[in-house]
Amino acid sequence: MSPHAPPPLPRFDRTLLRAVEKVVPAAARAEWLRTWQAELWHTHHRRGARRLSAADLSFGLMCDALWLRAESWRVAFGGTAVLCLATLAALCVFSGVLTLAMAGGWRPLWPHLAGQLQHFIFAAPLVTFVSFGTASHLQASPSFTGRAIYRIRRGLFLAAKTALTLLLSFLLSVNLCMPLHAFLPATSDLLQILFFVIFALMALRWVFADQEQRCQQCLRALSSPARVGRPTYNLLEWNGTEQVCKQGHGLLSVPEMESSWRQSSQWVDLAPTWDQPASV
Repeated sequence: MSPHAPPPLPRFDRTLLRAVEKVVPAAARAEWLRTWQAELWHTHHRRGARRLSAADLSFGLMCDALWLRAESWRVAFGGTAVLCLATLAALCVFSGVLTLAMAGGWRPLWPHLAGQLQHFIFAAPLVTFVSFGTASHLQASPSFTGRAIYRIRRGLFLAAKTALTLLLSFLLSVNLCMPLHAFLPATSDLLQILFFVIFALMALRWVFADQEQRCQQCLRALSSPARVGRPTYNLLEWNGTEQVCKQGHGLLSVPEMESSWRQSSQWVDLAPTWDQPASV
């Protein structure tokens, strides 16, 4: 060992670093390892420094590594279609488990659920048709270069999201009316249909609004809306809000009011070099 080389870290610290670094994302692992090696060396070898216990070191290392991992997941999955569908599926599972718990098992639940499913199969297409007919429809600009694969992905995502929200609305309506079914079965069935229609209409309105505010290519949620134009110039120029895809695929223009300039929301495809400075 060179006489000027710093003394090595204790064996426990080296083992702890090797074990915890596997939790850190690969892109940030080298920097994280250098930072914590410096912190540990400073703690152990600097004169007058406060000595930390093994429990403190383990807790600090693990919290830092877990935060980096959670942040990488947030960046990777935040606002994605996968996260949206997974959240809706988890809510459906939770509502289904709650329904089973309230009924006391599958056997006492099935006779009551069979009749409600018939109402659900009849009411769900009607509610979906009404919601689709009254929802706003997004227009694509003439320069939009969306391929067929993007349209198929959007259609599948919308269908899956619609099915999950209808199922969740049905389970919530069943949970609300199940305690009343033992005493007033007819009233309970009528209220269950009413609650399902109300929940489904609100949920489907959110489905179409969420679908519009997503990128037409990657299906990620768009950025926060930004104001464009002057509100008092409605007859002279376009004004409203714009939301941009965080991946740079395009932007959504939403007019403040219907006018000859713009009568509905419009998706505008962006070229790959839209954010690069123009060459002189």
